[in-house]
Amino acid sequence: MTPAPSRALRTISPHGHIHWRGRTYSAAFTLAHASERITVDPGPGPGPGKIQVHALATGLHLGTARALTNPTRPALIHPSPPTGAAMAATTDTPAADDDNGEGPAFYLDLPDARIVATEALLEAGENIADTIDARAMSCIYGDAGLGKTFSVHAALKEVAADLVLLLQFRSRPTPRDIRMELFDVLHLDGKPPAHPSEFDRLLKRALARRPYILVCDEAQQFSRECFEFVRHLYDTGKGKNRPAVLFVGGEECYKTLYNEPALASRIYIWQEFTPMEPAEVAKNIPLFHPIWANAAPDLIDFIDQEAGGGTFRMWSKITHHVLEGMKRRGLSDVDETLARWAIRRSRPARPVRRDDDR
Repeated sequence: MTPAPSRALRTISPHGHIHWRGRTYSAAFTLAHASERITVDPGPGPGPGKIQVHALATGLHLGTARALTNPTRPALIHPSPPTGAAMAATTDTPAADDDNGEGPAFYLDLPDARIVATEALLEAGENIADTIDARAMSCIYGDAGLGKTFSVHAALKEVAADLVLLLQFRSRPTPRDIRMELFDVLHLDGKPPAHPSEFDRLLKRALARRPYILVCDEAQQFSRECFEFVRHLYDTGKGKNRPAVLFVGGEECYKTLYNEPALASRIYIWQEFTPMEPAEVAKNIPLFHPIWANAAPDLIDFIDQEAGGGTFRMWSKITHHVLEGMKRRGLSDVDETLARWAIRRSRPARPVRRDDDR
């Protein structure tokens, strides 16, 4: 049976959302059909705020999706979609006409890469949503290349962009650097106040106007004084006017927060990102990029042991080299010779990470 012509044509977003008539809808089943073309209609009506979803190709009724009601809470990626084969969603598939915004960028802008619903990504989405609901401070930490920032951006994609205040410093900032950055991202008028106390009063008033989410990325660069300054801004807020705060950074971020009782006691949720275990690599990498979909499990394990290290950043780099090698050699599949060539280009001659116990 084919879909009725009156139904609206849409594409499910990479995060399992459906945008229709100015609202965003989601359901447990939608992630499993991410990036699929579908049709939607409001009937037969199960009630307001709900739509019926049908597969475009077959007309099959997939289920009922419900409107997201809290615009400041990220929609959770459902941990148990009906089918495991669709646990990843392409980022380059055209979305619906009214799907605003882009997904988080992959390292090297890797073409055809897919967001994979790993356990860490699912947990981060839930933790961030809970942090926002509680108007709390939380910390997401771990080594470089494990997908911390990527996961945060993915989870915050459905939050109104003007509520997310991103602070990111490549070198060690001072409290004044944070003041100046907040002045800019809040789009405050006039000149920044010269005196710190006056500047702080201005920032507190501005932060209390809306339910902001303050994201401190690369927070391993923060000194104790910087963390204390952010805590000071947070503590002066009240209820729903208090900004939610996410610290995202490396091990140094965790150590500084954990070793300061006044700071550690205010962290609502701690989440550590770690490299994928071999079983996770075997499950997730074939979903990460089409070139690995049919690759031999032994080849994927070999690449991960030699260079991948269970990190998506290294796998992105290796995949980028493999794609270039396939193009140069006119190959359609990855073999061990090409993999070894890509590995040599991806890491120093002495392996950076070689875990013989894996």
